[in-house]
Amino acid sequence: MELTIAKDILIDYLNIVCRSVSSRTTLPILECVLLVAELDGFTLAANDLEMSIETKKVGAEITKPGNVALDAKVFSDIVRKMPGDFVRIKTDKNNFTECSSGRAVLNISGLPGEEFPAAPSLERTGVYTLKSKLLKEMIRQTIFSVATDNTKPVLTGELFQYVDGSLRLVAVDGFRISYRQTALEGECEPTKAIIPAKALTELSRILPTDGDDDVNIYFSDKRAVFEIPGFTFMSRLLEGEFIRYDQIYNEDFSTIVTTEREPFLAGLERACLIAGVSKKPPVKLEIKDDSIIITSNTEIGNSYDEITCDIDGQDLEIAFNPRYLIEALRVIEEEKVVLRLTTPLSPCILRGVESEEFKYLILPLKLRS
Repeated sequence: MELTIAKDILIDYLNIVCRSVSSRTTLPILECVLLVAELDGFTLAANDLEMSIETKKVGAEITKPGNVALDAKVFSDIVRKMPGDFVRIKTDKNNFTECSSGRAVLNISGLPGEEFPAAPSLERTGVYTLKSKLLKEMIRQTIFSVATDNTKPVLTGELFQYVDGSLRLVAVDGFRISYRQTALEGECEPTKAIIPAKALTELSRILPTDGDDDVNIYFSDKRAVFEIPGFTFMSRLLEGEFIRYDQIYNEDFSTIVTTEREPFLAGLERACLIAGVSKKPPVKLEIKDDSIIITSNTEIGNSYDEITCDIDGQDLEIAFNPRYLIEALRVIEEEKVVLRLTTPLSPCILRGVESEEFKYLILPLKLRS
């Protein structure tokens, strides 16, 4: 294999592909990035057997077709340290690879490209299409509610569900639910798939945030594929039955509170300065007299804050882990939010005033006597 490619372009693509390089493996090939040179273009790929990223054809001057698998970290570091604007890559029959630029020449031992685990080929049917900016936003507004332990492995991923003309992303960790939906145009087949949080986090990082780029999504029984401009991202799916989240939401409320998002968020963040030092940091909300009184009492001190609000219904005292409220408030992009409450021990539903597209269910903590 022999080719010449612009250094900046190669670095950009390596930064993305290397997100799916395995960091903990006994298989050296999984620590590699695959380089494939064909007469019509150059591609890079990485695969940790859980998720894979492969570039579309990248512009390069191909002198001799071929392939090689190179240690991802070493190769990336070599490319970054090259002095010129272009990098020449040349391999011999033993996969010994020469990287040169200007007067600098560095050599690295490689592995046969044929040994690299290829991502499975899936039939491209039942394609869902939405804008990259929207998908990135939907992940950001839900991913923080994914479970971080493996007690229930199915909850370490997010549910992708298409039903009634809408795509839903749902995350549950046992204490809260994040729900985000968007309508999709056209006829799509109903589907349910659970994608690991790690894969969605990496996908979100490589999704374009500007422009109107389309992302095409399709599934098999065990994989999800995301076709992004310039890349194909594939993730395995988690097996198991996702929690019936739709049965948990209750629409029978005794207290509805409407307040400004930013003052409420700031008040909770101030309460966390006291509550955050506790292992179980409850913050109490006392809802009365058109105010939310936020208090926190721990062994190191106490806090008091008062936020103006509109109350429809009964007065109420309820306690929460403030982090759950804060994380939800940070991703709501409306000026006002609504809290729907029933009893001190019943879940709270939090959402923006204007949209039903996203909502958060949060379990309260028991008030100390």
